Amino acid sequence: MAVWEPPLLLGIDPGLANTGWAVVDARQQVVASGTIRTKPGPPAPRLVVLVGELRQVLASYRLQEAALEELFLGRNASSAIGVAQARGAVLAALGEAGVTVHEYKPSHVKSVITGYGLASKTQMGRMLSLQLSGSTGDHHAADAVAIAVCHARTRRVAEGVPGAVGRQPR
Repeated sequence: MAVWEPPLLLGIDPGLANTGWAVVDARQQVVASGTIRTKPGPPAPRLVVLVGELRQVLASYRLQEAALEELFLGRNASSAIGVAQARGAVLAALGEAGVTVHEYKPSHVKSVITGYGLASKTQMGRMLSLQLSGSTGDHHAADAVAIAVCHARTRRVAEGVPGAVGRQPR
């Protein structure tokens, strides 16, 4: 007889130089986390590295769902372009693996973790350390943990709302 295991959820904080990732279970416990780093240079080889390492993460865990923050366009256009390129590579790898993707506004992630949608990175880190046992890694991995935990919590709420299960936030 098969034993039921809670689903594993992947949080990703995409970036061309550093992409944070975190695997959490439905109980919001961190299973693993890390940061995929690429060397400076043209984007194409960096995206190949990103997809290759993300495929290794996807092959290592039985992931059903992934969550990312929606693209936020700040003041630095060149940084936003790199993030958009990394997001595209991440979305392609997740689609190839058959993983369902959910997206959240940065303010929603902050609100779920801290109760305040305009929380600083320091406040986010402090709240994560209070709420979770163990290390969340560097700030890229910690952002991915926050996104994954946000999805786990949002998912639990959605499961309690008739007709909301499987809904993909926008």
